[in-house]
Amino acid sequence: MTNGPARPTPTTSGPDTSAPEAGRAAASSPAAYETPPSPDGSPAVATPPPPKRALAVREVEVKLAATPAALARLQALPLLARMADGPPAHRHQVTTYYDTPDLALAAHGLALRVRRQGGRRVQTVKTWASDAGTAAAAGRREWEWQLPVEGDGPDIGLLPAGIFNLLTSTQWARVAPRFATDIERTALLLHPDPRTSVELALDQGEVRLSVPNDHETGAGEEATWPVAEVELELKGGRVAALFEVAAALHHHAPLRITTGSKADAGLRLLTGRPAAAVPAQPAALTPATTVAEGFRHATRHALGHLLENATVLLESGDTQAVREMAAASRRLDTAMRLLRLAMTLPPTAGPAPLARVGAKVGANPHAEAADALRRRLAPLRALLETARGWDRLAERAVQLPDRKGAAGLSKRQRLALDHAATQARRRVMKHLRGTGHTALVLDLAAWIEGGGWASPALDQPLKTVAPRLLAELQDKVARAIARLELPPPPPPGARNAVLVAKAPPAADALERLRRRAQRLYETAEVCRGLYPVATAKPKAAKGAKTTPPKRPAADPLAPLARLHGAVTAPAIARQAAQLVAQLARATGPKARSTRLLSRLAQEEAVALAKLPATWRGYSRRRMFWMAGR
Repeated sequence: MTNGPARPTPTTSGPDTSAPEAGRAAASSPAAYETPPSPDGSPAVATPPPPKRALAVREVEVKLAATPAALARLQALPLLARMADGPPAHRHQVTTYYDTPDLALAAHGLALRVRRQGGRRVQTVKTWASDAGTAAAAGRREWEWQLPVEGDGPDIGLLPAGIFNLLTSTQWARVAPRFATDIERTALLLHPDPRTSVELALDQGEVRLSVPNDHETGAGEEATWPVAEVELELKGGRVAALFEVAAALHHHAPLRITTGSKADAGLRLLTGRPAAAVPAQPAALTPATTVAEGFRHATRHALGHLLENATVLLESGDTQAVREMAAASRRLDTAMRLLRLAMTLPPTAGPAPLARVGAKVGANPHAEAADALRRRLAPLRALLETARGWDRLAERAVQLPDRKGAAGLSKRQRLALDHAATQARRRVMKHLRGTGHTALVLDLAAWIEGGGWASPALDQPLKTVAPRLLAELQDKVARAIARLELPPPPPPGARNAVLVAKAPPAADALERLRRRAQRLYETAEVCRGLYPVATAKPKAAKGAKTTPPKRPAADPLAPLARLHGAVTAPAIARQAAQLVAQLARATGPKARSTRLLSRLAQEEAVALAKLPATWRGYSRRRMFWMAGR
């Protein structure tokens, strides 16, 4: 959703998403459109009549970036002729987007546009953000109205009250064209199977923005953004068919899945701000969520988060996008592993023990498919983790002292570090542009949405299964800590004791512990929505007539977050030391590198020394998923 600039952050208010009856009731009330007079004396917008009935619909579509040559090749595919319902339709579309000068509608998460196509004019309001209702596909709400052909501009009076009341009369008076798209579209209605309809659109054209450069005459120069993309919109039937059709097209012409839109490109031209990294959204599970629903929800969000930040990285090179992509790839891997584990469940939750994570599931083609997809994701995960390691070291080098004799890096090494970090990001970007990555994403999305992996064992409530899943992951963390052979705690009364292991643990042992703690934390974070939020009831002061309101209790994930931090610290210090040694070999040994390596080794030793106490403290806690057990 960032094929363009970073959009304004949506405010807490937004369009009316209540039941249709409530929306119609609000729209039919004359008071719904009453607005106060403009405080600055500017002409107010006339109070519009109750709008015509317009119910929001949800569109589900997949967008694929292409080249003009790829679009020409796709138009001639015999495959499309076999699936098409009739000949292709060629349309010239000019779409104008409207907003206030400060982009108030975009700040509310809405886009208002008027599209002229032949002898028709259509007004549409769309939500910017996707609801992540499908894996790798954008799911947005939209409202649509037919407008008179001879008019120009939107008809504000048609808007539902929930949208109209977001802006004041003064703001509506300032709504004007901001940018436009000029597109030549070739459209086909495809039937991949008898029960599924998919609209294919091959779009080529540009987004244009007039930039004034002469304040006296108003003359300006035209800023443009080229458009060459494929849109697949589901009209009815199976969601997985979107990705199956996209994979078939990608087999014949190189495409790249993207979460961007033409409106995003217009905002980029308008604001001049580059796309920024997109943080992960919290999981939205409920106590009634089944294992299958929880898996699909987790994978949809992880894959969507990965794709959003991949688009950002390719367009703006934001280093934080690498961080978000690395986190998303880990969550996606964790979800796939948990599905592998859940496939060993009995049909109903009971006392039967679970197989360990990664245990072999005999003669289960869906488990084998999950393993195959995870293996295909491994190269991207490795590239992201390497790039993230260089970025962390670069961030740390900025804070290191640079004076002579300090434990830092030489100027030559700092330049080599910047080069290594840039090259690592470029390798990630090259992978994202490759045909193999698009094929993997489409295959993964089709597999998730196809649901062939579902079974009666996955229909039981996730809340019932989650404690056993988390207990198994927690046991694996305990075993990984035991294998490190850390020194015992200091004797009672010992003060300022610095514990150092007899020998530093092997790098693979540290990495194994980090991965297991990461999976435990990510799984608990997803499952947090299955359990009610506890509140602390404060004690009333003696003689007080009223009881203070309840306060939210401490974060139930805090103990696990502390454990995760304690486990990650030595692994990060070890990785940083390895990268510094690599720089020293490439640029020649320096005294400052030796001192920096000593500092990192000491940090790793201190972090390992604190780990047993952190683990004991965590082990004594009764985590939220253990309630009632």
